[in-house]
Amino acid sequence: MTSNCNQKQLCFWMAARMWDSGIPRRTSVKLSQFSLAIVVVAASLVPLGAQSNHSVLLLSGGTWHLHSRIPLGSDTLLLQPAHRMVNMFATAEASEFEGWNLTAERHQPVLLDTAGNPVRELPKSITFRVTVGTLGKLTNAEPVALECSKSLNDFLLDMHFTAQVFRGMEMQEVHPARVWMIGVPADEPSDERIYRASFDFGNLRPDDRIVLLLTDSNGVRLGKFHLEFL
Repeated sequence: MTSNCNQKQLCFWMAARMWDSGIPRRTSVKLSQFSLAIVVVAASLVPLGAQSNHSVLLLSGGTWHLHSRIPLGSDTLLLQPAHRMVNMFATAEASEFEGWNLTAERHQPVLLDTAGNPVRELPKSITFRVTVGTLGKLTNAEPVALECSKSLNDFLLDMHFTAQVFRGMEMQEVHPARVWMIGVPADEPSDERIYRASFDFGNLRPDDRIVLLLTDSNGVRLGKFHLEFL
């Protein structure tokens, strides 16, 4: 994802490039350090005079250029009593995203397809890639403490995924069509696991908000990542 706007957008573009090169990074949208409409890692909409930072950037004349893989940022846990830091990095992937642009028209954000027409529907199928492990983090944000009696390897193998789709005040919960790991096989110990979770959402509008929830087998929430455009 690249942009032609100001310094904050440049920082996000650099972060996206670092992700593509395999270097971990943290970008947050809506309730975190960088508020960018395209991707959100935090809770939901944060008012900034009825607008989030991404809206301000867009209204100042910038455009976000999307690619098929959209970074969703990171969350950090501190496992106790082991005092072990675990970082989670996520992206949303769909071939349809490639070439889309998020810009502003008549003082309102608008999502455009490759032909420059407003996007009417989001991809019906979206795959999330989540890396969980003891990777170094790029921010000084305080991690969330979590009591955990499991070994690191067992903890990393106990990841479960659910998506919530918000449309106005309504919420629909969606379970993944498929979840699988790539990289190190599950029967080999590792301090990093890479998951892919594919969801069939059906009909999605550009103003729908998608939240990816990570939990353990007991339902304890470990992290959440937001995908939001408008």
